[in-house]
Amino acid sequence: MELRRITFLMLATLCSAFCSSNEQEKPFTTDSTKLFQPLDLGFSRGERQGDFSQPRMHIEGDKLYVCTSQGLYAKDLTDDKSAWLPAGFNGIPLQDYARRGTDMLALRYNEGGEYLLLSHDGGQTYKDVTPDIFRNGVHERLGNLVQHPTDPNTLLVASIYKGVCRSINFGQTWEQLTGFVYGNTAASFIGFHPARPNVIYNSGEGIICEGHINITYDGGQTWNDHGNSLDFPGDNCVHQVAFHPTNPDRWIAGGEGCVFLTADNGQTWNCQNYWGDETRVAYWYCTTFDDEHPDTVYMVGCLRRNGQKNACIKIMCSTDGGRSWHNSQVMESMREFDRVNDLQQYHDLILIYTESDVYTVSKAELIAQSTTAIRSVTSDTATAPTYDLQGRKLQQTPQKGVYIQNGRKRIVR
Repeated sequence: MELRRITFLMLATLCSAFCSSNEQEKPFTTDSTKLFQPLDLGFSRGERQGDFSQPRMHIEGDKLYVCTSQGLYAKDLTDDKSAWLPAGFNGIPLQDYARRGTDMLALRYNEGGEYLLLSHDGGQTYKDVTPDIFRNGVHERLGNLVQHPTDPNTLLVASIYKGVCRSINFGQTWEQLTGFVYGNTAASFIGFHPARPNVIYNSGEGIICEGHINITYDGGQTWNDHGNSLDFPGDNCVHQVAFHPTNPDRWIAGGEGCVFLTADNGQTWNCQNYWGDETRVAYWYCTTFDDEHPDTVYMVGCLRRNGQKNACIKIMCSTDGGRSWHNSQVMESMREFDRVNDLQQYHDLILIYTESDVYTVSKAELIAQSTTAIRSVTSDTATAPTYDLQGRKLQQTPQKGVYIQNGRKRIVR
């Protein structure tokens, strides 16, 4: 076990040196960036000491909450000109939070100290409630906090030394579900299956850089480690998993130049390896199915600088449930590595949280720029063909909804 911890620290040092970025650098402004509209957060993401934190964002009603290095900040999404306002835990480098009524349990970035902060007044005041189970290692870190889809009292965290741990009383006590720990703690993801909460996954990158996804189907009693035996390519990582909203057997996750698919509830996997396709090469961190069109999938990733190539944020979409993908759209960056932290949806927008800012992307414009059939529209005419958000040509203009005509989004109310 001591040898394993030493190996973790060596990997952490190498990753920190390799992934360092200049906080003052901003994204380029080019034609390729116009799809990405900044929300002007004003400062960079959650604190990233050693590049191991994964700050998240949440949408509650019409408000966007973002965990940052300076606390929790919120913005009204109904007003483009609304200001970002402090929303709790001021001055605390936050990674994530869970909410239960007026109670909030926040996960802060730290190393060997206070991790979990409990507030009964929405983050205005709080106290450290980190249990002893997480205080044993000098270099201990908690990378993720997720909440059960229907029971707000049940939470999961991912620990650098303890693996996946669960609380059923909103963080008062914790139990260890698995001792499996990934070699690359900067790329470890956990979550509940939203339709089958007894199914829990923990994905990431193993000690020798191979992709893994660890799955339990019985609430944590037994685990199945799916790794290279399922043809996950070596020198890779399985990132955040997304679940099809109407077919619970279908899951999808991004990797390093790869897309991982399963159609049997995670039992067997298929890897689409895109390392040979320049348009699809990226560290694909976050994935989501469209809220209204289940077979449309969005995947967001990034590239660090490599030779003469610039660092960038990439987004690509699929209109057939992830079986095939359109060419990615790119926002170049001056940073050495403008990593993606999180991905959310708000009506017809995609929200992308990166190290440089929070950006919105119009779903319709993304489809329009990515789908060959729609890109062929070159002039504005009343008789131009219309397309749905999956890029399929419609026989007649819809009476209600969102569609694309002349390469632009149209809304019929």
